[in-house]
Amino acid sequence: MLRVPPLMAAPPDIAAIRARLSGGDGPAFWRSLDAVADTEAFRAFLEAEFPAAARLAAAPERRGFLKLMAASFAFAGLSACDGFDGRKRELPYVNQPERIVPGASLSYATSALLDGFANGVLVTTRNGRPLKIEGNPDHPWSMGGTDVLGQASVLGLYDPFRSQAVQNLGRPSSWAAFRGAMVGLLPAWTEVGGAGLALLTGPVTSPSLAAAIGRMRGAYPAMRWFSSGGVPRANLYEGARRAFGRPLETQLRFERARTVVALDGDFLDLGPGQVGLARRWSKARRREAAAGRLLTLHAAAPTPSLTSAKADFRVAAGTAEIGQLARDLLSLREGGSAVMADGPLGAWLRRAAAALQADAGAGIVTAGLVQGPEVHALVHALNGALGNTGAGVVQTAPVTHLGAEDLGALAEAMERGAVRALVMLGVNPVYEAPAGLDFARRLERVPLKIHAGLYNDETGAYADWHLPLAHPLESWGDARSLDGTVGLIQPVIAPLYNGRTATEIVGALERGDPGDGRSLLRDHWRREGEEPSAFEERFADALRAGFLGDTALPPESVSPAAKNPAPATVMVGDHGVEAVFRPDSTIWDGTHADLGWLQELPKPLTKIVWENVVGLSPRLAERLSIASGDVVRVSGDGRSVEGPAWILPGQAENTVTLTLGYGRAVPDHLADGLGYDAARLRPDGSFALANVTLTRTGARRMPATTQDLGTMEGNDLVRVQRLGAPPAGETESARRASFYGAPEAANPGGERAWGMVIDLDACIGCNACVTACQAENNIPVVGRDEVALGRWMGWIRVDRYYAGGLDEPDTHFQPVTCMHCEQAPCEVGCPVEATLHDSEGLNLQVYNRCVGTRTCQSYCPYKVRRFNYLDYTGSMAPVEQQQRNPEVTVRARGVMEKCTYCVQRIAAARIASAKDAHAPIPDGAVETACQNACPTRAISFGDLADAASRVAALRKDLRHYALLGELNTRPRTTYLASLAPADREG
Repeated sequence: MLRVPPLMAAPPDIAAIRARLSGGDGPAFWRSLDAVADTEAFRAFLEAEFPAAARLAAAPERRGFLKLMAASFAFAGLSACDGFDGRKRELPYVNQPERIVPGASLSYATSALLDGFANGVLVTTRNGRPLKIEGNPDHPWSMGGTDVLGQASVLGLYDPFRSQAVQNLGRPSSWAAFRGAMVGLLPAWTEVGGAGLALLTGPVTSPSLAAAIGRMRGAYPAMRWFSSGGVPRANLYEGARRAFGRPLETQLRFERARTVVALDGDFLDLGPGQVGLARRWSKARRREAAAGRLLTLHAAAPTPSLTSAKADFRVAAGTAEIGQLARDLLSLREGGSAVMADGPLGAWLRRAAAALQADAGAGIVTAGLVQGPEVHALVHALNGALGNTGAGVVQTAPVTHLGAEDLGALAEAMERGAVRALVMLGVNPVYEAPAGLDFARRLERVPLKIHAGLYNDETGAYADWHLPLAHPLESWGDARSLDGTVGLIQPVIAPLYNGRTATEIVGALERGDPGDGRSLLRDHWRREGEEPSAFEERFADALRAGFLGDTALPPESVSPAAKNPAPATVMVGDHGVEAVFRPDSTIWDGTHADLGWLQELPKPLTKIVWENVVGLSPRLAERLSIASGDVVRVSGDGRSVEGPAWILPGQAENTVTLTLGYGRAVPDHLADGLGYDAARLRPDGSFALANVTLTRTGARRMPATTQDLGTMEGNDLVRVQRLGAPPAGETESARRASFYGAPEAANPGGERAWGMVIDLDACIGCNACVTACQAENNIPVVGRDEVALGRWMGWIRVDRYYAGGLDEPDTHFQPVTCMHCEQAPCEVGCPVEATLHDSEGLNLQVYNRCVGTRTCQSYCPYKVRRFNYLDYTGSMAPVEQQQRNPEVTVRARGVMEKCTYCVQRIAAARIASAKDAHAPIPDGAVETACQNACPTRAISFGDLADAASRVAALRKDLRHYALLGELNTRPRTTYLASLAPADREG
């Protein structure tokens, strides 16, 4: 039987599932509706542990397979070397290059960018080639954490789909030809002061780029500057302007708070603030827990998010209801009454209002960027009334440089014929712009169109000139983090495709000379009158650190927000349906859609890969008789999109969720044709559309998902520790009796004993650990069809569990790796001893001994072993292999593979520590890839034999427990139970 997701012939009996859960007859923790229904089809799916051998000979469609292999493994190599054949022309070092030590790795501090905002990172290189992104622990904003986009940026550097040459009217050209064409135009632009010239960029936080744009505007006073892309902060700034009289950035100080209320908040979700805010939130929550309290999070949201998933008290609320909740919270604070007084919304409102009142001056109320300016203004008023402004919430100057008009203004100008030349830097408006702007048609009215981007994308196809942008890992530059800290960007490799930075291109348009990126950056940060030697020392120190110290924006002095009049709002009726639009949780706005790592990364809440879906609530699905996998049409404002439905527990009843970033039209790219384009339905200036219709098309297409892969039998998977309740953990004496004798000592002969503890309360399910593991351990991408067959190859998975009722469940995340059991069933089952223990307690996998019986997989109760059924790596030239981690074996077809605790890092620390193999390794000297990437530091790793180590201390925590500990496998990877308030129901 093929291991394929079960397709129900009819919609699931949602009413029966709801009744089973509410009546206590269902499982305490559950992954999917199918798991609760426990149908025969689902049982057959679980029993089909191994795919049929007949499928092994079946190959994926050739064109798709070649695109997948190119995106996953054809890194810089040949494509970056103008036909260089590394196998014939490789030469050994005769004169060794400066600062290159063969085989040694070096780290450079730089910044990873998302929507123009910076996160501090370290880039590990070997022989001059970047291999891995690590967090920069010294960076004041990111504090050593990363996100999935930062981890995948190294793959983006080597992406063969990147733009590799200047193009003019669709034909290959050169930078010299472009410069010559511009030199002929500059005098004409100067003569008219730039009238008819327009510049379109994404959000700009870079001081040096903003200065270059300022110089360009000075040279062409009539030029207009526009901004698009990502999730704009315009609503946030406009809300502050209404509240305080000027646009301001809102900074959250979790360390000063005891209660947080998030109104469609997104501070834990993928975005420019995720890394820094998640770290600060988790640190503050740990501090409160140590004092016997909780930093409670109350969340209301129309669609489940990571922020609402981690909330202690959550409620599903439509977009209009979010605004009313904000007004009601303000009214209750001022002694008035609430409109939303009944039902789940009323109960949530009363609890949140009471918590804010009790913690007045030590609370935070926040709203997501997708909320309108009126909600942000109400939030400012509420924080002011509670005394939170200046404490848990502070205001700074905007991090994004202001002065740019929005995309709608540009569309209107193009329609009037007022734009004669349009320069588009790092944006893709033909794809990103809401369909109502009809950007592609209006773009054709512009006589001269210049597009610069990492990819020759949908917009590049319309441009007269397309210019390849340099990747951030090839660039000189700067950018601010969300707190204002200026991060420096330095190249860790020479440009592979002769790309230029945005600052250089702006310079070419201003004066005809692009200049040099390094010189432009140095000139910008050189202080007037500063001694050259002093500047050189200061700049070198900043490059080593990766940021300019003391550049975070200081708090602004603001008056408490005045009472905000409640704007008229049309409430969603009983049968009205709204669509909400959200960036995708793995590929964001589609900019990263060509990266196979991200396409195959299971989305945190749905576990879907390789496409987007139409999310809808169980009640709406029940009302319309829609099952997951039914292709539905969402229509509104005369437009429509079609995609497979997916039932989302915790979704607002009359809300459907459409995710951006898919439906790309880029021939021969990996992203081409995946999913649907939600921007076709999104209205201009808003992330919600009221009064849409939802209809079944009659077709079915089940998305590929990993949510039921690796299902473990057992009732003690996730544990929750309630404040004041008996400990949810277990002690050494609590282990079950066993027929087997006691295991050998954990550290025979005084050897080290490596172990890992994962704090489930800190884990936000962001998947940074999954991507980091893939980058570190050369884990292949297998494609949608292989994932659907259960052949996903990730060494670490983040299981998502629900608890409680179907409509308002609690959500839990649990990372699961190889447990490195001290009594490992896999070792008993392997007929060739390909899996065995070493003296330090690591469960090893000897690849060249494995014969592929997969017995160890069947014996493993945690289902964490992977078998590479096909040659997913393909035939690779030696020069391409250099892009992988040379410390990790590249597995051939037909072997089992799994987490190794990053044994290569342990070996490196052992060598660096001392020549004596038994010498102690300092605690913290070894960080696994997953541990290093985690923005909340939920993962701890170290030597259990060292009583002073952090991991040994965590094992004594009262929340500590072993997954499936009743099996007596004695896993080295263990957990801390999640925390919950004593008064939370369920």
